[in-house]
Amino acid sequence: MAYYAVYDKSSGEIENVVECPEFLSDTIHLDGNQSYLQVESQVSPQEYLIFKDSLVLKS
Repeated sequence: MAYYAVYDKSSGEIENVVECPEFLSDTIHLDGNQSYLQVESQVSPQEYLIFKDSLVLKS
């Protein structure tokens, strides 16, 4: 199993964390302004965001 952070492309805010097998990652439902990034563990949207395709700690 792998974790995927679903985030808003314009703000980088993580909107959901999905756990699924890697081969099913292409089936993750995304709205038009969303993308996803594989992350190593379940992350807290309050503590992290996505910036330039990387997981970063909010300051």
